[in-house]
Amino acid sequence: MMKHLNKYLSFALALALCLSLAACGESNEDYGDDGSDYNLYGVPDSFEGLVKDSEQMANLYLYGGAWTGEDGGTLISATSEAGDEVRFALYDADEEVTASGFIQFVPDYDYDYFYNEHDGVAYRSWFDEVGALHVAELGTFTQVTGDGRGDVIAQDDIPVLMGGALPFTNMQKLLSENHDDGTYRYEDITEDGQLLVVNTAEQSCFVPDVQELGDYLATCALSLSDADTYELLSVEENEEYSKNLSYPVYIVTYTAGENEDTREWTVFVVDTDVCTYLYGFCVSPDAAADMGEIYQNIFSQLYLSDEE
Repeated sequence: MMKHLNKYLSFALALALCLSLAACGESNEDYGDDGSDYNLYGVPDSFEGLVKDSEQMANLYLYGGAWTGEDGGTLISATSEAGDEVRFALYDADEEVTASGFIQFVPDYDYDYFYNEHDGVAYRSWFDEVGALHVAELGTFTQVTGDGRGDVIAQDDIPVLMGGALPFTNMQKLLSENHDDGTYRYEDITEDGQLLVVNTAEQSCFVPDVQELGDYLATCALSLSDADTYELLSVEENEEYSKNLSYPVYIVTYTAGENEDTREWTVFVVDTDVCTYLYGFCVSPDAAADMGEIYQNIFSQLYLSDEE
């Protein structure tokens, strides 16, 4: 009797082990050649009926612009004209719309999802180690850079935003990056650490047919901060600065962060169809109240120079 009982227990333990391994295999099945992460907690690649929540669409600027699909299609993403949602449209190689809707963060799964209003299904998205965008079942996409046709602009063809003489002494350099495609990012901070100055140029992702210029430039300005929360204060075109550069120039102000970590950003931003240029100041809200005239003086001196 005991012999048979031991044999039965051994079989039950082996069966339980097999089921446990099978369950683990199912939970990790999304890890593979497509660059997806371990789906350890059973995060669904898709589900039906995502309820729109504008508060969960903040900080989704990384999807903005145009993306090229592996099948020759194009994915376009932009903030809506009302500014209350992030919209996308997927076109096939024949420029027919195959999916469209909104992008939203889903806290329950800790992922962003593309909700396709054509079929009522939300599709999980993620970025792989080389920066390609994966949207479950919809495709894999690479962001369009350069002149909008996938061509990289030669460095000599990209002007540099110059001329803003800083009236601060003992500035310390935090970052100085120059890239092969002509883009760059410079960061300097005052000796007391109270004022950060950022001057950067990045490849333009502006898509006139689906985006408002002011919305696009505001999104670019918000990307200068790495805070999780922000409040947009103003987005205004400045006629004087626009005349100086021969392109529409916007001044974007916003606060980022919370409590004692709150900082106020004032950003000069312009898009030339090839590059988006941003020249921004970041200080505490109290200090920002006395900086308006200084900002205006610096911004009025900025110009695009072809000189190296």
